[in-house]
Amino acid sequence: MNSTDTSREIHVMSWRKQWTLNNPVRGMLQSPNKMFGHLVEPGMQVVDTGCGTGFFSLALARMVGRTGTVTAVDLQAEALEVLQDKARQAGLNHIIKTRHCEAHDIGDLPKADFALAAYMVHEVPDVTRYFERMAACVKQHCLMVVVEPKFHVSTADFQKEIDVAIKAGFELEALPAIFMSRAAVLTKN
Repeated sequence: MNSTDTSREIHVMSWRKQWTLNNPVRGMLQSPNKMFGHLVEPGMQVVDTGCGTGFFSLALARMVGRTGTVTAVDLQAEALEVLQDKARQAGLNHIIKTRHCEAHDIGDLPKADFALAAYMVHEVPDVTRYFERMAACVKQHCLMVVVEPKFHVSTADFQKEIDVAIKAGFELEALPAIFMSRAAVLTKN
């Protein structure tokens, strides 16, 4: 991504390979409770974009509890089917609502108290449009967390993503340390 063009070619990780991200070792190294437990509360409305097969969606559903919802959004219908099965098995299917999106448009999303973009912004063809949609989704003074893999996204490219988010209406709150990742906590202005 160059500084003037936020549209780009993308490569999306196949849902068949997502098992590499959904395993107990990752749970120890990138514990969702440690990463987001202080940010997500019972009853919240959460949006998890690029949710894949649900590594974070399932944990977020446990955090928001029976009075909250997690809208899990992905462009791969097969990944959403896997997530739905996992949610049923875990008794979380009443909390997690899946939504299929298109590569070039995440679509209209419900208003959110918290939004997550984990390991996915680098796969979005139009980063400007994505963050504009997210700015419309996240409630004022609420949070969005962006996490990108260090092995895939350079410091410079991550900063460009955050700059686009700021132009879309977010403010940078923090740059938390997350194992093998670059991360930013953003607040909706």
